[in-house]
Amino acid sequence: MTDQEGSPEAFRALFFQYYPTFFSFAHSLVDDKVSARQLTMEAMSILWLKKADLIGDINNRAFLYSTIRNNALNYLKHLQRAPDAGGYVGEIRMDSFLPKGILREIEDYVAKEI
Repeated sequence: MTDQEGSPEAFRALFFQYYPTFFSFAHSLVDDKVSARQLTMEAMSILWLKKADLIGDINNRAFLYSTIRNNALNYLKHLQRAPDAGGYVGEIRMDSFLPKGILREIEDYVAKEI
C-alpha cells in the first residue's frame, strides 16, 4: 500500500464510491435513514482502519456488507429489548482520523441524503 492509498483523500474517494450503495443496503435493513447513515459511516470507518488487511474491491464490498448486516441485526435486537432506545450509535467515528475539511465535505453530502 502506498502513502497515497492511505491518505485522507483516498478515504474520501472510497467513501463517495461506496456510500450510496451501502446506505441503501443499511436502510433496507433498519428502515430508518438516520440509523442507516450511522451504520454505513461506522462500517466505512472500520474498513478504513483495517485497510491493510483488506485488499481489492471485492474484499472491501464483502467487508462492508457483512459489517453493516451484523451491526444492523445487533441494533434491531437491541430495539426489540428497548423500543425507545433511539437511533443507532456507532462506536467508531470518522472525526478520529479525517481532516476537518474532508470530514465536513462528507457530512454535508450525507446530510443531503437524509
